[in-house]
Amino acid sequence: MRPTHALRHWGRLRACIALVPTAALLLACGASPTSAPTTSDCLRSVIQRHPVNIAAYNAATGMAGDLRFVSGVVQENKVFTEFGVIIPGNLNTTGVDKANPQPTYLAPLHTPVVATVNGVVAEIATLWSTPTLGDVSVRIRPDGIPSGCAVLIETEHVLSPRVAVGDRVTAGQTIAEVGTLNQQYNSGLGEVEFGYATTSGTRPMHVCPYAYFAPSVAAVQVGLLQRLMSDWETFRSLPTLWNESTWVGGIPGCSATSITE
Repeated sequence: MRPTHALRHWGRLRACIALVPTAALLLACGASPTSAPTTSDCLRSVIQRHPVNIAAYNAATGMAGDLRFVSGVVQENKVFTEFGVIIPGNLNTTGVDKANPQPTYLAPLHTPVVATVNGVVAEIATLWSTPTLGDVSVRIRPDGIPSGCAVLIETEHVLSPRVAVGDRVTAGQTIAEVGTLNQQYNSGLGEVEFGYATTSGTRPMHVCPYAYFAPSVAAVQVGLLQRLMSDWETFRSLPTLWNESTWVGGIPGCSATSITE
């Protein structure tokens, strides 16, 4: 990571805009951009869960669900990197400081990665930033999004996809494995990134996914994230790793509302 990969590959989608129509693709296919819904019309609370299992930290196993707590070096001392936090240039593929558009979870290599929404697999894209790793982004068009909206839910830097384009998936279904990105900087742990990608006009944009949990699961899923951060801070004896005062709208994990490329 950590710059956006989200919409760089949308031009390769089959049947042009059959699965994931975006403003840019509509233009490319000869449609008027004014026919597309607005961004606010398209942003729906469809997220059902996190891409890996989260649970209270178990000191006997060293695990918090699927996440392993380690005392060795990890980037920025965090097992989870929130949306919108500034990632220093020396820790991302651009070489310049950049707001994080996709929250990141550290987990053992080959940990199952699951769908965060119900929907249809729209694309499995090779990542331009890490071509030698063989990792991909599995992008799902979620149910409940109005026709004509450019929305993809991403699970990125994963290996061994278990699904194919066109497959229908349900939240919690295994779709891939945690990949090897940055394992040399994270005490051997791999990482998976989680994105809610859309557009602002014709430009790609990410929004904080934690603001779009489905109402029926929001309290539980946000609570799991809060517990993860609290347990990690206790484990590391670093009680102020995450600055809750920066949460936009009071939503844990959201240091920004949106990031436009």
